[in-house]
Amino acid sequence: MERKECFGSVEETTGSDGLTTVKTRPECRECGDFRDCLRQSRLRVEETKERDELRKQNMIAQIIDISHMISNELGSCLLDFLNRIYDSPLGMALFKNLLLFCEMPENVLSHSFSVPISPSSLGLFPGGKNEDEFASNPPVKKREGSLFRVVLIQKHFSNNPKANMGLIAYEVVRMIFSDQNGIVQILKALSPAEISKLKKMDEDQRISWVMNKWGFQEELEALKRETNNRSR
Repeated sequence: MERKECFGSVEETTGSDGLTTVKTRPECRECGDFRDCLRQSRLRVEETKERDELRKQNMIAQIIDISHMISNELGSCLLDFLNRIYDSPLGMALFKNLLLFCEMPENVLSHSFSVPISPSSLGLFPGGKNEDEFASNPPVKKREGSLFRVVLIQKHFSNNPKANMGLIAYEVVRMIFSDQNGIVQILKALSPAEISKLKKMDEDQRISWVMNKWGFQEELEALKRETNNRSR
């Protein structure tokens, strides 16, 4: 049977309060295909979620494969960290970055590692757009490309996964705030009120605020405790 052009256009959304809202058109009230239309819309949403989850898992697998982790303890923390940030709206801002992690051997002056980049790896990361920092500078020329960010970790905390995840999260956020491209990606995931609040913070406050918004407040506190213990 021929369907109307609007078939499958019903939108069903679930708010932060857990309530589900169905957005329809006035003509939907008398439409005999409404149930099938709603079912089709739900099917499309589920398919989109499955594609997004597959993309996320592929990205995480690629990051783990091309990163250099020496200890299983830190590698496990990295995997947990990646799963958590890519499940958050703010973490989605990192989709335009190719994050690489290198655990440095302790008590060495220097260390090198090779990164095997394949076409499939590059295909996971679309090019980003370069815009003005905190909307305070004049617009700059836009360009397309992939951005490679390498996080170096020289020491970790034995038997303290929360502190290790806090260390990873801290270094990632600090790295993103280190250049204009990263700042723009963070700002795109924030509301105007949040951007205004962020402008008034210093560097340490911004890092702590983003980590808290990411859901790593406990990990940040664990990192601070371990850092303070080592400095005594």
